[in-house]
Amino acid sequence: MRSIIFVLLQSILISNLYSQILNIDREGLNDSIYKPWMISSSFALTSDKQKNNIIDVSSNFEINRNLKNNYTIIGIIKNDGVYYGKTIIQNEGQLQLRYRDLDKRKISMESYLQYQWNGAWGMEYRKIIGSNMRFRFLEKRKADLYVAVGLFNESEKWNWQGVSKELVPINAKDISKTVYRLNTYFKYSIKLIDKLDLSTISYIQYPLNNNILKPRWYLESNLYVEANKHLHFLVHWDHIRDNNRYVPIDKFYYSFSTGIQINY
Repeated sequence: MRSIIFVLLQSILISNLYSQILNIDREGLNDSIYKPWMISSSFALTSDKQKNNIIDVSSNFEINRNLKNNYTIIGIIKNDGVYYGKTIIQNEGQLQLRYRDLDKRKISMESYLQYQWNGAWGMEYRKIIGSNMRFRFLEKRKADLYVAVGLFNESEKWNWQGVSKELVPINAKDISKTVYRLNTYFKYSIKLIDKLDLSTISYIQYPLNNNILKPRWYLESNLYVEANKHLHFLVHWDHIRDNNRYVPIDKFYYSFSTGIQINY
């Protein structure tokens, strides 16, 4: 027997998905109206009865404080957990605070703080603080293109829970590392046709040490289909390739999903 409960509450007109550092905005929606506060939240629960109950719980909360100087302060809390009986299969999430331009300037600064974790990988935490210089190359009614370059400090702690048993050394200890990274990204959004939007963002993050030629690459792409002004369908793809893992887990991970957005 399978039951699914899905609730998505959204109180802003612009729907966003969030990658590691910067949000991906839909194109073709009116972002010129000043609103001092924007709040969105979502919650999803999936329950599947097998030998034990499999429960998947996802939640997301975002609050935006839009300033009159055309900057915004964004706070985000995300968590995703998968449980098989009393066993935790997956526990990942992030806390994020950002300060960035509201797409009004050709050149602007953005700064961010982030804390994230991923139990399936064995990443106990990743703490990030950094800033980017953001350049607007295109901003039209149906398309925009931004490119950025910056620097961030990254502090991580890893255990061996995500590693195959045969690869775990005897008396293995947790690994803690701190590194500066050069961060580069481009973000492109376009309205393909009426009621169909596409957004893509790609990050390349270079460690500033002897492994500078082993960057982390993260890509996220979203296709939005508008059924009506309150209902949107979403097709999502993201992948990450990291050639400089601190523990021997896979270098490449990807995710594909579809969903529904309810706006009001």
